[in-house]
Amino acid sequence: MGDYNMNESVVVYVDYGEIRFNIRPMMEKRHVSKTQLAKRTGLHHQIINRYYNNDLSRYDKDILARICYILGCELSDIMYYEKPKKTENR
Repeated sequence: MGDYNMNESVVVYVDYGEIRFNIRPMMEKRHVSKTQLAKRTGLHHQIINRYYNNDLSRYDKDILARICYILGCELSDIMYYEKPKKTENR
């Protein structure tokens, strides 16, 4: 993920890092399967799969609230900020 900045008519890619999801460990700790989580949250299995596989570019705060409620965890237990791969001048 990143952003493009105009700098003297040149497009420069800036890597700001990204938000990553890691719900698998919490699901394992609580002994909750993807199917169970989908049923208990009222969400489609496809949606749970996207969060489970960290395969999304936007996230929904209602979905995150449902997942945290069912897993009995904090938001920081299932998502985190990953710093940019390469440090750039800010």
